[in-house]
Amino acid sequence: MVIDPVDIAYIALGARRALAALPHAGPGLAACEGELGFVQACICHAGLLDRHWHALADGFPGVWCYEVAEPFGEAFGQHLLAGGSPAEAEHLLRQIVDDGLKACS
Repeated sequence: MVIDPVDIAYIALGARRALAALPHAGPGLAACEGELGFVQACICHAGLLDRHWHALADGFPGVWCYEVAEPFGEAFGQHLLAGGSPAEAEHLLRQIVDDGLKACS
């Protein structure tokens, strides 16, 4: 499986936005062992996004990197910074994809 590097970049952009929005990162950043670990924890889910992209029978009607990858990076980043579990990644992604599909229908 070849993961689109644009997805990785946009996940990182969203993660960076989540990090920048907080005046102090709190326990979530410490749990990731700093900013580098935090960004890695976000972008390591690019394969999850890729699998969801390929599972969409009719494709995604919008621009995936803008409407899914970047919002995922931000939402997942906020979740991690708040001390949330990495296990919630797929749930967050499904919400974003479902919202995007509804908005385009």
